[in-house]
Amino acid sequence: MEIHTFDDKQYILLASPPLLLISTFLLFRFLSRNFGREKAFIYGFIFYWMVWCLILPLLTVGYEGLIDMFRKPDPRFGKPGWLGLLLLIGPPLVVYLTQFSSSIKGTSTIFVLLSLFYAIFNGAFEEILWRGSFVVAFKGHLIWGYLYPAIWFGLWHIAPQIVDSEIITGDNIKFALISIVLGLVWGWVARTSGSIRWTVFAHILLNFASPVGSWFINSY
Repeated sequence: MEIHTFDDKQYILLASPPLLLISTFLLFRFLSRNFGREKAFIYGFIFYWMVWCLILPLLTVGYEGLIDMFRKPDPRFGKPGWLGLLLLIGPPLVVYLTQFSSSIKGTSTIFVLLSLFYAIFNGAFEEILWRGSFVVAFKGHLIWGYLYPAIWFGLWHIAPQIVDSEIITGDNIKFALISIVLGLVWGWVARTSGSIRWTVFAHILLNFASPVGSWFINSY
């Protein structure tokens, strides 16, 4: 059996996902109980983005690694290209065709703009952590650079859902499993293309397909 030896920063990155899940789970629960649903989402995601999706990557892969993960994709959509393109456009297309029109119907311009703001920030920051950091830190590692972050990416989605329910429900688990699949899809493209440029774009499109502008509007 092959035994991998990693450096300290790689070990920190590997140890972070369970700590991330625990810390955000407890934070979202605390915020929802003390400040309400909408503020819990806003403050919880700001903590998640700043601490886990930005500071952690800077501490582990550094500024150069951050730049490297946005390099020009080669091949453009991974290999084979047709599969990569299908994986990128498939998930957001399905959501736009099935949910977007009903979700956006009757909403205001500010709702749409705030939803776009969230989609851009969340899509970019999550890809930096869950795809970019692991691809850069564990180049060539199928398990640690691809499968491991995809699984934890899905599991982390249980944390913000605690805002709507005090217990973990079957719907929470279902959403986590769907997110694991998305992690595998986007992770495959990032791993085979060496870049998160296109996965950031796909992630933003998918987030915007399920607009959440009410989080911001109803919190003030």
